[in-house]
Amino acid sequence: MTLAPIRGAPPGAPIPAFPTEEPRAKSAPPTATSVTGDQPQAPLKRQRGTPIGIDGNGNTLAFRVIPEIPAIKRASMTVHVVAVEQSSHTLGFIQMSGANARRFLTDLRNGRSPIVATGDEDGTVQIKFEATESGPIFSVHQPGERCALRRWIIDPTFDIKFVADELLADLGA
Repeated sequence: MTLAPIRGAPPGAPIPAFPTEEPRAKSAPPTATSVTGDQPQAPLKRQRGTPIGIDGNGNTLAFRVIPEIPAIKRASMTVHVVAVEQSSHTLGFIQMSGANARRFLTDLRNGRSPIVATGDEDGTVQIKFEATESGPIFSVHQPGERCALRRWIIDPTFDIKFVADELLADLGA
């Protein structure tokens, strides 16, 4: 069986013969890498739209952005407040429009304090962010109440600006 000339090959180039033997696989030599924590692991790439959780004191704020689908649904952000220590029950949630979510996330990224997030589309709680001497603090309040349902200090090494940037990218900002 004669094969066609290879595209892009110079005129008069030889036409390779059709392989008739099965290819022989060569095993790769074993590597001497350790599986211990000596080598830095590449961070996992977050898939767009995946919720981002901020944990603290047995509670979690789970931020989820729903991007805009033109002519079907506007962009929005939902934040669920979950008490992990008590068999993972939801304490409340807020759902913000894209514009309100962008404003909140931009203020969060820029380090403004205090910031209050309310659900302009739906919700049962308000979320307040404050930068204090102890570190960043999130607190969850019933709408109109001063006393917090939950309050927790976030680890100072946690990169809140990165989280805000990721969520803003999900919104399409």
